[in-house]
Amino acid sequence: MAASALALAVATTTGVVLAETPAPSYAVPAQVDAAALAVLEAEQRQALITSRAQEREELAASVQQLAQQRTAALAETGSKIDATEKAVQERLAAEKAEAERLAEEARKAEEARKAEEARKAEEAKKAAATPKGGTRAQNKELGRQLALQLYGWGGDQFKCYDNIIMRESLWDQYADNPNSSAYGIPQALPGKRMASEGADWRTNPATQIKWGLKYVKERYGTPCRAWSFKRANGWY
Repeated sequence: MAASALALAVATTTGVVLAETPAPSYAVPAQVDAAALAVLEAEQRQALITSRAQEREELAASVQQLAQQRTAALAETGSKIDATEKAVQERLAAEKAEAERLAEEARKAEEARKAEEARKAEEAKKAAATPKGGTRAQNKELGRQLALQLYGWGGDQFKCYDNIIMRESLWDQYADNPNSSAYGIPQALPGKRMASEGADWRTNPATQIKWGLKYVKERYGTPCRAWSFKRANGWY
């Protein structure tokens, strides 16, 4: 093409008409180009397929690794949560048990306090209802009360006991036998034997009467048996 253009230029300048020489053709046959292109496209597609497959494999491996890491993290977190929850439950159970123990102790203490108050109130009631003693008449009434409270002796049994005491001391807590060491309402011989019922045996009618009733109970069983013995022997 370049040579033809040059010849045409020369001819035009000189006025000489030259015939155009056709340029040689270097074109590749169409079927060859199509085959090569098809091979190239096939190779490109295969390379793309291979690349995509590799990318998918890498992506799947990455996703699987992330999933495993996530599962492990969740399992560890779950274990920590379970341990924490267990610790909380144990602490709550311990606190509940401690609260129940304290409540039970408080309940028992309150029951004990009420029982003690009731006991004191009953003792005060009995003390108020029981004659303190002092005069012979008061001592006799005190003896009646104590005989009934301590041994259930009333009626005839107390009458028998009264018969004994009237002949021993006339219910005088200071009665002192000049012929022996017998002393007090029951005329204990010696008088210090009544110390087993209290250190105030010399002056307290209640202490003397308790000792005298106990003596009758242990030696004769009942006041009437003791009275029978005294009538037969003069002493009891």
